[in-house]
Amino acid sequence: MMQQYRELKARYKDAILFFRLGDFYEMFAEDARDASALLGLTLTKRQDYPMCGVPYHAAPPYINRLIKAGRKVAICEQLPAAAGAGQKGLVKRDVVRLITSGTIIEDSLLQARSNNFLASFCAPAGNSAVGIAYIDISTGEFCATETTREKLLIELSRLSPQEVIAPISLSVPTTLKTFIGNCSAPITSLDDYYFSAAEAEGRLKSALHVQSMKPLGLEGKTLAQGACGAIVAYLERTQLTQMPPLSTIRYYSLDDYMLLDAIAVKNLELIEGSGEGAHAHSLLGAIDETVTPMGARLLRQIILRPLLSTPKIRARQNIVEYFITNGMARRDVRGLLKDVTDIERIVSRVANGSANPREIVALRRALEAIPILKGACTNSSDYPPLAQIASRLIAPLGLAEIIARAINDEPPLAIKDGGVIKTSYSAELDELRAVNKDCKTIISSMEDRERQCTGINSLKIGYTSVFGYYLEVTKTNLSRVPPDYIRKQTVASGERFITQELKEFENKTLSAEEKIKSLEEHLFRSIRCTITEHAPALLAVAAAVAELDVYASFAQTATMRNYCKPEIEDGFELFIKDGRHPVVETALASGTFVPNDTKLSGTGNHIVLLTGPNMAGKSTYLRQVAIICLLAQTGSFVPAGAAKMGITDKIFTRIGAADNLAAGESTFMVEMHEAANILNQFTERSLIILDEIGRGTSTYDGISIARATVEHLLAFHGKARPKTLFATHYFELTDMPAQHGGIINENVAVKEYHGNVVFLHKILPGAADRSYGIHVASLAGMPKSVVARAQTILHELERASALVQNEDRHAPQLTLDIGPASGETKENKLSSSLEKILIQLREMDANAITPFDALKMVAEWKKQISQEND
Repeated sequence: MMQQYRELKARYKDAILFFRLGDFYEMFAEDARDASALLGLTLTKRQDYPMCGVPYHAAPPYINRLIKAGRKVAICEQLPAAAGAGQKGLVKRDVVRLITSGTIIEDSLLQARSNNFLASFCAPAGNSAVGIAYIDISTGEFCATETTREKLLIELSRLSPQEVIAPISLSVPTTLKTFIGNCSAPITSLDDYYFSAAEAEGRLKSALHVQSMKPLGLEGKTLAQGACGAIVAYLERTQLTQMPPLSTIRYYSLDDYMLLDAIAVKNLELIEGSGEGAHAHSLLGAIDETVTPMGARLLRQIILRPLLSTPKIRARQNIVEYFITNGMARRDVRGLLKDVTDIERIVSRVANGSANPREIVALRRALEAIPILKGACTNSSDYPPLAQIASRLIAPLGLAEIIARAINDEPPLAIKDGGVIKTSYSAELDELRAVNKDCKTIISSMEDRERQCTGINSLKIGYTSVFGYYLEVTKTNLSRVPPDYIRKQTVASGERFITQELKEFENKTLSAEEKIKSLEEHLFRSIRCTITEHAPALLAVAAAVAELDVYASFAQTATMRNYCKPEIEDGFELFIKDGRHPVVETALASGTFVPNDTKLSGTGNHIVLLTGPNMAGKSTYLRQVAIICLLAQTGSFVPAGAAKMGITDKIFTRIGAADNLAAGESTFMVEMHEAANILNQFTERSLIILDEIGRGTSTYDGISIARATVEHLLAFHGKARPKTLFATHYFELTDMPAQHGGIINENVAVKEYHGNVVFLHKILPGAADRSYGIHVASLAGMPKSVVARAQTILHELERASALVQNEDRHAPQLTLDIGPASGETKENKLSSSLEKILIQLREMDANAITPFDALKMVAEWKKQISQEND
C-alpha cells in the first residue's frame, strides 16, 4: 500500500495527498508533518511512517484550511473493482481531483456572493501586449481579453483572483512581480508550451467543441487564446474526471469600461470598507439589495466595471426607472427571485457529479419560477432593454417536469441515505422496494398458495442464515411433494425444499437494500446527466436572472434612499446638486447627512482647491463626488437631488498615508508613486481626487510639489482638462485662482462658538483661513498640557509671521526689465538688468554678495543665455 502511496505522491509532489483508507483520508511522511501542524491533528507513526488523518465525511473544513494556507490537496479515492474481478489483492486507488485555491467547487468552501476566479496571462518576450483569461469553475463564467502590460496589473486587482497561472519563463520572482505587482494570489507556473497559440487553439477546439476560434470571439487573438488554453490545460490536470461544463468564452475589451486601479478601489472603499464589518461599510454593502447569489456576484462586477458607452448606460437606467415607477412589478419580481436558487453553481456541481438531491430539487423550483418571472416582465414593452432580458428567461423545455417526476420533494441530503427517487418513476425500483417492504406479506401469500396447490396444510416457509428460505414438509406428507420441489435438507420432523420461485424471491430479498441503493444512484446520475446536457441553456437563464436582480436592486436602493436619475451627456460637465455619500449616509440618522453641490467643467473651472480643518468632511466630500460619478456609469441612480455629467474614463485617487515597508518605500515615497501614476496617465475625461499632496516632506518641499502638480494639470492641452478636486492645508496655494484661470477656491465651513469649533460639513466658495488642527488634537484626547502649550506656540509663530509679512511690505522692490531696447540685443539688456539688481542687493546689504562673485554670476548668466538662445 505504501508503494502505491509513493507512486501517487510522486505525481503530485506540490500537493498534500489525501489517501483514502476506508472511512479516512490519511496523510503520510512530510504531508503528515505539514498537515498536522496546519490542521492541529495528532501526528502518529506506523512502521516508521509519520501519519495523520481526517474522516472522509468531515474532510471539507480541513481542505478549506489547507487551501487558505496556500496548499494544494490531491484527493485519492478507492476505485470500484471491475465486474468479475472479485475483492482479492490491493484495492485500486487513484487521484480523482487536485483541489487548488482557484478550482474550488464545494459550496461549503465558497463565498456565495462573490466569485472564485482562476486567472491566467500570456506575455511573450518582447511583446508589450498580454492576453488575460479568467474562469470561475463554480459558475461557468469564462472570459478573455488582450491589453497592455500596464493594464494587466489593474485587471488582476479588479478580478482579485484566488490563483494565477503564469508561463514558467516568468517564474523568477523579480520578473513575475513586474507583471502581477502586489497580487497576493498563489502563482502556478505552467510550461510556456501550453500558452502557445497553436497548442491553445487545438485544446480549445476540443474542449469547447468548435471548429474555429470565431464563435468564441478569439479569432486572431493569439495572446487571449494562449491564456485560455493554459486555463483549460490546468483544469484538465486538476479536475481529471470532473471537468466543469465549458460551453463558451466571452471576449471583452477593457476600453469598454472605466479604468479603476487598485488604489482607487481601495481609497473609495468600493468593495471593502475599513474597520469591523468592512463589507457593510463599503459601497457594495451600502447599495446591495440583491436577493440571489448570482445577482450579488454580478453587482460586484458591475461596480468594478462602470460603462463608457452612453447608450448602454441609458439602457440600464431605463430598466431601473421602470422598476422604480412600477413598484408592484418590482415587488413581484423580487419576490419571485427569492425562489430562484444559485443556478450557476448547482449546474457546475451537477456537471462534476457532486450535486446532492436537495440541490436538484432547488433547481427544479427555480425552473418552475422562471416562466412566472418572465410573465412579470412582459408588461415592459415600452422598455426594450427589459423586454430583451425577459426574452432570455427560457427554462429548458420539460426539465422541471423530469426532475419533479423523478426526485422526491423532500429528499435526504445524500443519495446513499435512500428515498431520493419517487415511487412510480421506475417499475424495477418499485418492485425492489415492494419486496423489501412487504417481505412477510409475500411469504405468507406464497405459503398459502403452496398449501392449496399441494394439499399439505402443515407446509410452512422458513428461513435460516445458512440455508436461506425453504419450504418444510413433514414426513407424513412427503408423498404429496410436487416434482418441481428441490430437496435441500433433512431434519428430524421432515424435509426442507426450495423452488425456483422461492430462490428468486430470496435473491431479491437478500440483495434488495443493496440493489435499491445501487439503482437509486444510477437513476440519480441519469437525472444529473440530463441536467448537464442543458447546462448552456441553464447558464443563459442564470445570467438573465442575475441582471434582473441587479436592476431591481438598484431600483430598491434608489426608492429607499431617494436617489435621482443622473443625466449622462457627451460633454465635459460635472454638476451635482445636493450630493451625498451613500455609505456615510446609511451610518447616520435619517436626514442628518449634509448634502453638497459640485460644479466642474473640463472647459472652464476644472480644479477645485478645497481647504478647511481636519474632521470637517473634506475626504468624505472628495469620495462622494467620485462615487456618484462611478455609480452613474453603472446605470444606477445616484444619491443626489439632481446630477448631470459627461463620461468619465478614469478615476484616480491619492488619499491618506500608507507605507510599503516590504518594498522599502516610505509613506512619502508611496504618495509620490501614486501622484506620479496619476500625472502620467490622466486624460481629458479623467476625474482626479487629490488629498494632501506633499505632506510627507518639509513645508517648502511640499508646497512646491503641490503647486507644481496643479500647474501640470493646468498645462494639459486637449479638448478639455481633467476635472480635479484638490484638498490641501497649504493655504499658500489659495492665491493660484487669482493667477490662473480654471481654478476656484472652496472651503468646508466651520463656526466658532464659545471657544468650541462646530463643523458644518458645508462646502462654500472661497478659501479657509485656519486649519483648527489643535482643536482636533484636543478632540482626539491629547493631554491638556500639550494642547495648551501648542496654543501658546501657535500664537508665537503667528505673531512672528505677521512681523515678517509687515517688514516684507516695506522692503525695497527689485525690478528686472528684460525687454530689449532699440539697438540692444536681448542678451545685453538682460545682463545689464541683472547687474543693476546685484548693485541694489549690494546697497541693501554689503555682506550679501562680493563684487567678484557678482561678476562671476553675470558671466555665467551670459554664457547660459548664449548657449540656450532663450
